[in-house]
Amino acid sequence: MKKDLNQIFDELLNRYIKTIEKNYHLRYKKAKDKEFVKEELTTDTGFVLGWEYLTPENAKLIDLFSVMYKRGDDISTILTHIKKMYGEVDDERPFKRIENGKKITLYIGEEEKALKKLALNERKLLTLLIRHTAFREMQKRLPTMFEEKDASLKSKKSDSLQWTSAKDTKNEFVQLVYGLHQSGFINKGQGEITKITEALAEIFGLDLGKNWQSNHSASIHKANSDYQPQVFDKIKQAYLGYAVTQRENKKKK
Repeated sequence: MKKDLNQIFDELLNRYIKTIEKNYHLRYKKAKDKEFVKEELTTDTGFVLGWEYLTPENAKLIDLFSVMYKRGDDISTILTHIKKMYGEVDDERPFKRIENGKKITLYIGEEEKALKKLALNERKLLTLLIRHTAFREMQKRLPTMFEEKDASLKSKKSDSLQWTSAKDTKNEFVQLVYGLHQSGFINKGQGEITKITEALAEIFGLDLGKNWQSNHSASIHKANSDYQPQVFDKIKQAYLGYAVTQRENKKKK
């Protein structure tokens, strides 16, 4: 069964929306500052919509389409109306101007020619309208698009693992992760260490802060050549203590 124009439009629109949404989620996921990226996405979406309105013929056809689309008119009906209103006009105007007793033929202007050309190019017109409608939909979704993801992340932070060391030991967490990574215990020492550190920090509900990388670097360069991070000694002593306790408990049984 042949698809009608409404089905084609809806399928293309949904596909376009999913593509944009996927891109937005990818940008949000890798963002170090989530709020900054939210604002950036909002600005970018508004820019795309505003840019389309800078072309006069685009603006007129988008406005006409939007009114009829919101009313629920069929896509074929809307395109037919656009074609009749703007595409089926004659290049030569129906009236003439009189100058010195002579009739002078008048023609439509460049803007009207561009409008006519776009109204008659169904494929190009549909592409414009689908793109604009998709970004309008994204503009509506953006305020709540990441709420579920944020809520899920907060739930994971509060209900699972917690980094319970003192707040001023964030660098110890970084040292620990870097040590595990460099020794090959995480991803065999492969992968971008900064992303790995931030991913593990999220799991443990630890806010490293914006300057964690520079703080870590400074701790390395300011330290003496024989400096050994306390976190590794703490872990070693804690584990040895645990092992001793386990052996003593077994003897008592």
